[in-house]
Amino acid sequence: MEQFDLLIMGGGPGGYSLAAAAAKKGLKTAVFEKAVLGGTCLNVGCIPTKYLVDKALTMDKVKNLSKRGIYAAPLTVNFEKVQKGKEMVVKKLTGGVKLLLDAAGVTTVYGEAVLKPDRVVECGGESFQGKNVVIATGSETMIIPIPGHELCITSTDVLNMTEIPKSMVVMGGGVIGLELACAFQAFGTKVSVVEMLPALLPNNERAAVDQLVSHIKKLGVKLYVGAKMLRVEKAEEGLKAVFEKDGAETAIDCEQVLMAVGRKASLTGIDAEALGLELERRCVKVDAHQRTSLPGVYAIGDAAGGLQLAHAAYAEGERALHDILGEEVPAPGPIPACVYTLPCFASVGLSTAQAEAAGFKPLLGTFEYSNNGMALAEGASGTVYVVADEASKKTLGVTIVGENASEMIGMATLAVQDGMTLAEWENTVVAHPSLCEMMKEAALDCFGAAIHK
Repeated sequence: MEQFDLLIMGGGPGGYSLAAAAAKKGLKTAVFEKAVLGGTCLNVGCIPTKYLVDKALTMDKVKNLSKRGIYAAPLTVNFEKVQKGKEMVVKKLTGGVKLLLDAAGVTTVYGEAVLKPDRVVECGGESFQGKNVVIATGSETMIIPIPGHELCITSTDVLNMTEIPKSMVVMGGGVIGLELACAFQAFGTKVSVVEMLPALLPNNERAAVDQLVSHIKKLGVKLYVGAKMLRVEKAEEGLKAVFEKDGAETAIDCEQVLMAVGRKASLTGIDAEALGLELERRCVKVDAHQRTSLPGVYAIGDAAGGLQLAHAAYAEGERALHDILGEEVPAPGPIPACVYTLPCFASVGLSTAQAEAAGFKPLLGTFEYSNNGMALAEGASGTVYVVADEASKKTLGVTIVGENASEMIGMATLAVQDGMTLAEWENTVVAHPSLCEMMKEAALDCFGAAIHK
């Protein structure tokens, strides 16, 4: 039985990045992957959906320019070429992961891996012994077994479509549902979203969410919140989605029904009961160092039940590696989150309500895209929201609704992590013209000190 310092079950973002980092630290490392390196994110998640969103954003921009007479030609989408372009990007990135692991000296084993007692992993008829094992098995699409659920498509199916549907009902108004709803609406699909919760994107800055909802409706997406999907039926032409809202049934005829109700931890190859592995909410229970109830066994990413974000898995892998190496494990920092809708929605840290619940006396500063030179030049609209503590004058949270929000949230994450004060914002020089100027203005606005407002 071959011996390793580290065995990693899963070659997704958390798994492959940890494998490369561990190998570069001198650990003999193997990673097990049942399908394709890169996991959900690279293959059927983050990257392919962002490719579609980017093309949809371009389409939406050109439509708006056409309304102003700048472009007058009729707009058409060659969706087959869009899909081919997406596949090329995915292939390049997954191939890059393989090259990264090979260059670092990581052993890659393909097949279904099974965790056995005493940190043994079996795969492809072979057994591997590890001083440490990391469970990074990711997640899988969740299916709600309503009548007719077999007629629905998933986000993976959507990414493999060759034609744009004329109409689509999206079951679920979470991140995946909203992103795909906006993208296909921009491509020309008539989209309706049915969300069971009374509000979209809970636990975020409400004014920002309301602004996003307004943008999505303006795009043409029909939103039904506080609505429960009852069933999906075959119709004369396509499908019929039936849902209940305010005690009354409503039916929408459509070509496709997309079920986008979230993801659940995938623990294939892990018999938790037999191993004595403790679970929590159907995920592997871990401590602040990503350690499980089994000695030398760690869990990261979606399998560990934290935020279902690739960059969260990266950070968890880094913490696990620190612990494996016997190093001090840094405390988790704030994790930014982005929803790639049209426009983008990004946030980090606390909302006003969360800050109040935590005992702060929050101040909310805002700055509109319409007051920023670069935003006006790019034809972008939106708002930056900054939450600060009145007593310490430290930045507690940032939310951005608008184009390139995902690019600005990195600066915001540093501000929240370091607890930037009013004085520090005042002393920060931001390039002009740039969208990041709005971050400083919104932070200063918390204390009535914004310059261009």
